[in-house]
Amino acid sequence: MAARQVIGNKSLLCSQKKVYFILIRKITGEQKMKNYQTVGNKKVVFYGRVSTEHEEQTYALGNQMQWYEELKKSYPNWIIIERYVDDGSSGTQAKKRPEFMRMIDDAKMGKFDLIVTREVARFARNTVECLEITRQLKNYGVEVFFVQDGIRTMDNEGEMILTIRAMVAQEESRKMSERIKAGQAISRKNGVLYGNGNLLGYDRVGDTYVNNQEQAETVRMIFDLYESGLGVQAIRNELIKRERINSSGLIKWDSTRILRCLKNTIYKGIMAYNKSHRNNFLEQKVIINHDENTFEYVAATFEPIISEEQWEHCKLIRESRRNMRIVNVDGKAKRQFWGVHKGWNIWTKKLRCQCGSSMRMDKWRPKLNGERPVGYKCYNQINKGANNITNRESEGFCDMRAICGWKLEMMAKVVFRKLWKDSELLEKSIKIFMNETVMEQQDIERIKNNYRLEIKKFNEKAERLIEMRLNGEIDRDTYLRLKVTADADKKQAEQQLLDYENLPRVAQSYPFSKEEIKKHLLDFVSPNSTDIDENIIDKFVTQIKVESETEFSWYLCFDSKENFNTEKKLYCTFTISFKDALKYRNKRKQLLRQNQYKDLEVSLYI
Repeated sequence: MAARQVIGNKSLLCSQKKVYFILIRKITGEQKMKNYQTVGNKKVVFYGRVSTEHEEQTYALGNQMQWYEELKKSYPNWIIIERYVDDGSSGTQAKKRPEFMRMIDDAKMGKFDLIVTREVARFARNTVECLEITRQLKNYGVEVFFVQDGIRTMDNEGEMILTIRAMVAQEESRKMSERIKAGQAISRKNGVLYGNGNLLGYDRVGDTYVNNQEQAETVRMIFDLYESGLGVQAIRNELIKRERINSSGLIKWDSTRILRCLKNTIYKGIMAYNKSHRNNFLEQKVIINHDENTFEYVAATFEPIISEEQWEHCKLIRESRRNMRIVNVDGKAKRQFWGVHKGWNIWTKKLRCQCGSSMRMDKWRPKLNGERPVGYKCYNQINKGANNITNRESEGFCDMRAICGWKLEMMAKVVFRKLWKDSELLEKSIKIFMNETVMEQQDIERIKNNYRLEIKKFNEKAERLIEMRLNGEIDRDTYLRLKVTADADKKQAEQQLLDYENLPRVAQSYPFSKEEIKKHLLDFVSPNSTDIDENIIDKFVTQIKVESETEFSWYLCFDSKENFNTEKKLYCTFTISFKDALKYRNKRKQLLRQNQYKDLEVSLYI
């Protein structure tokens, strides 16, 4: 009994993979013996694949093709049409195998009757995709013969057996992916270099980097210029002026390349890993990791180009330029941003022509009073022309006339004036503003700590300068020049810190009262107001559709959970007459002739 128990336990410990193969052998015992010789002539193609471009795999591919040729001798009724080979391709995704996809297209066109492949693992390692493709091929009247697995997709039991085989192949692919990840983790700990070695400042020699003196000088120049106060665009211009070459040997620079250089920890002697990852072993989609805090850092074995102190100081400058500045205005905390370029116009962001195209802002000819009006024109018309000019068929062309900028501003005033007469919508708007203007005290403390750290580094730099002067490492003029720059930077940081220190402590609820926000919103729609608050338009307007020269549909949202695809209902319609437009223009001391104006029909959707 004891012996039987031991044997039973061993059977239970049998792997899942072995169980699958036992089942397959039981089902397909005689199936492999089936012969295609009894069938009429068949137009046949072979499919082979190797997963890497290593030399041994190349030999494996050659063996596959030789194996197919030997197999053909046993089937005289086969007429070989084509051989499809994917060299160095993964089996988890069909779309990444060009020859495989070409084979599917040819099958759809009826070029052959039978696909012969060695085994399921050569055909696909994704269970779902394998079944979908074989079913697709069956609809085309094309059979797949997995020779070593003894599977024919036209057989009744073929799909069941194929499912088991594909599951095993997929599991093998998963385990292989895990082994690769484990190997990469060990490589990262050992500081193994990834990439092609095209890195500014270094030449790759074997498994390490060696400083390229000329390029290394360019790297130091970038950090020095940035530290002196220049932005990335100004640094780009300076590098081109000085004819500095990039890692490709060209005098070609852009802001992205320079910013990438400033962010790269390798220049301070630290290797950064985990900058990207694959979503899963099946899709293999590359996901860029933008969170620098989750990077894996390993000390490099090669010589750094700049000091860690300089790199950290430049990082602090980068963060400060994209952060928020809090200023004290009349005892109230006001938020300002600096170092950030707003790359869009509020109207081009919201406008859509009736043809579906976006719209571009054009500056028009200045008037006698110096005013330079702007208009917004359909991109489709700019790119393809208008019917009334080209005399072509209507499809693909747009006749929409340009929309005056002042008309959009006028509409915005009237739109929100009507909306905020509704007390419910006004309350929703106030709530949205209150929620978005919350400023946590911890955010302010974080920014203050950054400035304290910056001031500390400036103090350390001043001490090093004194020490260098005393040791004779730098002359008096160099010392004074560097000291003036450091003192100015330190003074600026101290002033910023002082602005934060003098701020009233931000409450845990709202930094601005409900009444203040309400007053701000109502001031915006006041007939006497001439300012346009783009923040209000951006918050509540999802899209403005130009139906015609005089018809406009405004789509609005007063719920943060909504989006443009959410179905909108018509709220109201109204007309802006010449009288209304004249009143708006007179407030701004601008002329308007009646024969140059047509009534505007506006529809609001919420």
